[in-house]
Amino acid sequence: MPEVGIQEVERFQIDVGYSAEHVAVDDLIDITSRLTFAPPRGEEVDAGMIVLDVAVPTGFEPVSETVGALVESVPQVKRFDIAGRKVILYIEDLSMGEGLELEFQARARYPVRAQPVTSQVYSYYQPGWRSEILGASVVVEER
Repeated sequence: MPEVGIQEVERFQIDVGYSAEHVAVDDLIDITSRLTFAPPRGEEVDAGMIVLDVAVPTGFEPVSETVGALVESVPQVKRFDIAGRKVILYIEDLSMGEGLELEFQARARYPVRAQPVTSQVYSYYQPGWRSEILGASVVVEER
C-alpha cells in the first residue's frame, strides 16, 4: 500500500496496436508499439535502460526475423529476447519527450478468440517507473 501523500507518477506513455482484429491461421499481423519518455515537468532525469515488454496475443508467435530487423534499424534498441509470447526490447538513449515507434510481425498459429493482453514498459534501474497498457482482442479462424 502506498504511503499517504505519495502519488505514483507515470514517466512513460505506451500504446500497442495490431494491424488486424480478425485473421486466419498462418496470417501475419503487424504489432506496433509507441513509447514516449515523458517525466513530469521540472524533473530532469535520464531514462537509462528501458525495458519494453510487448505481449503477443494468444494463438500468435513473434516472427523473430522481423524483431531482429527492428533491432538493426533502430539505434536505441540494443537487443531483444523472445520469451514465449513476449518480445522484450532493451532500449537506451531515449531523451526526455522523445518517442519511438517500433513494429514487428506475429504469425497466427491456431484458431482462437484471443483476449487482450498487457504490455508494459519500465526503467531497468528504477523499476517503479513503469506504465502498462491492455491490447485489443484478436480472432483467428481456420482457413
